[in-house]
Amino acid sequence: MKRIDLLPPEARVKASRERGLLYAILIIVAVVVALGLVYMQQNSTVSSKQTEVDGLNSETQAEQQKAAALAPYAQIQSTRVAMTATASSIYQAGVPWSTILQELSLVIPENVRLTHVTGTVPPAMIPGGAAPVAGTAATTTDVTFMGTTYTHKDVAEFMTRLGLIPQLSNIQLTDSTVVPGVAGTADTAATPATVMFTVTAALRPYQTAPPATTLQGATP
Repeated sequence: MKRIDLLPPEARVKASRERGLLYAILIIVAVVVALGLVYMQQNSTVSSKQTEVDGLNSETQAEQQKAAALAPYAQIQSTRVAMTATASSIYQAGVPWSTILQELSLVIPENVRLTHVTGTVPPAMIPGGAAPVAGTAATTTDVTFMGTTYTHKDVAEFMTRLGLIPQLSNIQLTDSTVVPGVAGTADTAATPATVMFTVTAALRPYQTAPPATTLQGATP
């Protein structure tokens, strides 16, 4: 059985318009609801991220407070390391007198007898002293050797052997005097002639100036 629409044409047009308006309203409502859901989701995400940021800021502040509390200890450690390095440098810059004397005992000729040995440290080799000028030879008299032997040739040999000691340089003969011998008698033996000599040398300077005894930049 065929359905017959008894509404007049004007009513049918009006009903069609109302249905279209209703559909449009429903679509708008659906869009608004979707936008609301998206907004709520994004707002929740932003709130979660903000919470994470706040937590990280709190942790950062806590770590900064810990670092500030440990800062004095870091300064103490830095000062200790600097003091240790300075002390080591001062020790290494010291004149090795024991080594020099040991080397002297190895190179001295058998017929040479030392009666007096003196040594001083020049100002340039004292911690805190001025650095030596590069390329200049040592001219100071830092070590003096006084002794006796039998000939001037023995003195020359002694000076040559002193040149084997790496800490010494500028070896010079200051004095060499022959002491006549004494003839023997019936009661005493003859005394041969001897040579009394004085030889000087300079300590070989450091390539760089020794460190200062006062730690630079250290806080009490």
